[in-house]
Amino acid sequence: MSKKNMMPEPWNDWVDEWSADMRLRSLSENTINLRRYQIGAFARHTGKHPGEVTASDIRKWLGRKGLGNAAKRGDRCMFSMFYGWAQRNGKRLDNPVEGMPTIKREQRKKRAAPEQAVLIGRDSSDPRTRLIIMLAADAGLRRAEIAQVRGDDLIDDELGWSLIVHGKGAKDRIVPLSDELAREIRRHGPGWLFPGEKGCDHICGDTVYRLVKDATGYPPHSLRRRFATAAYITSNGNVMAIKELLGHESLATTQGYITVSGRMLRTVIEQARGYEARGTGDG
Repeated sequence: MSKKNMMPEPWNDWVDEWSADMRLRSLSENTINLRRYQIGAFARHTGKHPGEVTASDIRKWLGRKGLGNAAKRGDRCMFSMFYGWAQRNGKRLDNPVEGMPTIKREQRKKRAAPEQAVLIGRDSSDPRTRLIIMLAADAGLRRAEIAQVRGDDLIDDELGWSLIVHGKGAKDRIVPLSDELAREIRRHGPGWLFPGEKGCDHICGDTVYRLVKDATGYPPHSLRRRFATAAYITSNGNVMAIKELLGHESLATTQGYITVSGRMLRTVIEQARGYEARGTGDG
């Protein structure tokens, strides 16, 4: 491990114990590694013992230049988890995050990938990239979920082929697949769909990101949003079903993934006018 990524000595024991606590609560290794990365960056910056960190130190870190809203929310969540754990376990008498204002989620919707970008990705000369794009655009998988798909995760029931998706927080879900996508996965047989290199079990989420971005010009999550929007239109607005397919905890999160186009709004207006023209029959 490079010095840049090393955890400062005073923080090692605390962070290792916190990581063990997160594993007991069945948090995924991806989540644990993310939290360790976040707290490590702060630890190297502050130069203080974790027991000496103040609310002012945390405020300054959250307010640092160039930090986006989503990253700020993530860091605040990490601090709340870490110091909440430290307080419960008697390592600190206080939680410096208590009383700190919450950070609102950005209201601006992120863009879904356009159909043209998806079509370009499907025409990639790399079979691996094509399959990754299908899993994101046609099944709505996250990049980390795509990275760890196995042929063994494919199941056949009386309704057709489905995939066991290993989601965030170690929560699995079942996602039905098109015949085309199921056929491509079956062709690979059991084991990792996208095996890694140098002893790694499978490729990492960053590799998925790079392959999709290079092929389409858009990140994998924009293809996931494209899936949500397409599912919303074709299901006549069945948001609850889309929530289950995406593996969201909150319906509000799912609603934020759906892009309402100008064409969709115009269709609604025209339908409303047609209803008014027919009248209600009340005379």
